[in-house]
Amino acid sequence: MLTKATFKIVSWDEEPFDEPDDGPKLTRAHVKKSFHGDLSGTGNLMYVMTYLNSGGASFTGLEKVVGTLDGRTGSFVLQHTGSYDGEKATAEYKVVPGSGTNELAGLSGTGGVSAGDAAEHDMTLDYNI
Repeated sequence: MLTKATFKIVSWDEEPFDEPDDGPKLTRAHVKKSFHGDLSGTGNLMYVMTYLNSGGASFTGLEKVVGTLDGRTGSFVLQHTGSYDGEKATAEYKVVPGSGTNELAGLSGTGGVSAGDAAEHDMTLDYNI
């Protein structure tokens, strides 16, 4: 089932953990999000990122989503993989198998997002329960 939602970043707390003189900087960011639409609730996300000399970045992360998906309540974890080109972040994600709880137990799926400077961002999730 294809579902669409909008999310807003509530907080972004980023800190470097490796800043070499001759290579890319590595950081981790704790991000909190709110979702509205077919998916409503909150997200608690940890990214690990590398910033490239080109001005872009590459990132991966895990996000626990708690809320309601098309009327079903529970939580699940999304595994993110993406990049930033200096203006826009693009990411694909998948539901971590076995991470669904309550009415979302057995959830599987994949989705994506493309986010620029807007306050809210559209996302999709193609899922099965």
